[in-house]
Amino acid sequence: MERIFVTGASTWTGGNFIRRIETRNDVEVFAVDDHTPRIDFKADFQQLSLDRLALAQYILEVEPTVVVHLQSVQHRSEEGRNADAEERIVGALALFGAIERLTSVRSVVVKSDTAIYGASPRNPSVLSETTRPQGRPSRYQRDLLEMERFIGETAGRHPSTTFTTLRFAPIFGPQVANPLSRYLTLPLVPTLMGFDPRLQFIHEQDAVNALVHAIDDPTPGTFNVAADGQMYLSRVLRLGRRLPQPLPGRMFDAALRELARVSIPAPEHLKGLLKNGRITNTALMHTTFGFDPSHTCRQTVLNAYGLTDDAS
Repeated sequence: MERIFVTGASTWTGGNFIRRIETRNDVEVFAVDDHTPRIDFKADFQQLSLDRLALAQYILEVEPTVVVHLQSVQHRSEEGRNADAEERIVGALALFGAIERLTSVRSVVVKSDTAIYGASPRNPSVLSETTRPQGRPSRYQRDLLEMERFIGETAGRHPSTTFTTLRFAPIFGPQVANPLSRYLTLPLVPTLMGFDPRLQFIHEQDAVNALVHAIDDPTPGTFNVAADGQMYLSRVLRLGRRLPQPLPGRMFDAALRELARVSIPAPEHLKGLLKNGRITNTALMHTTFGFDPSHTCRQTVLNAYGLTDDAS
């Protein structure tokens, strides 16, 4: 019997991942988050603040065989809002400290983000897992770097446990409703005048599929996870039949601030993406991790807008 412990259960990705695996006969799922889940599931759920010792106590009681850490940074950090320094790496010390005390855990899967590379114009045109990011890091990027450093140290002390870190490209789709999806599906989309960034996505269902693959076929290492292909922002908006509104820098920033007031936050790491773009090398995803997304970048965009190739 697999006992799978999942953090970040309140998110769309977390909730749908739990729904996928909880139906298995040989699986028992224990889900935690400090927010109420958006997606209904039947698994045991505990509403815990992930930066408190109660989380460590709970995981010690559960004695999981697999840990899937989806809320690897604080929600407020991802959205660009201020967070106290001790809250930035949510539950990392407590969670991985507890994992080190458990003999039951055979694999750990951690959700990271390609935002760890930043979006500096000095970055190489294609980023591999070993690329050192350039430029001034955003708060979210710093938190991701610190989180992955801590995971690497923990993995080094526990060679018998498989640690898999998945750096997801921006998740895009018709249901995920994250800040980037809400921005790209606006009828009138503010863009930065003079810039047409190259973008890469992962379809919302493929993000769930990658997590399921990670627990079914544990593979040590860090992997970029993205759909095949890339698209310029202007092409994304044309495919989605959205109207771009090019704005100079200050007006663009002001437009993003207005969007934040209606629950479409555009933190620094997202603003950098919309200016300079980001493309990653996914060769290791295919060859070593053994995962092939079912949607290309183009198909991901069309599906997010409710369109097909014939309708484009």
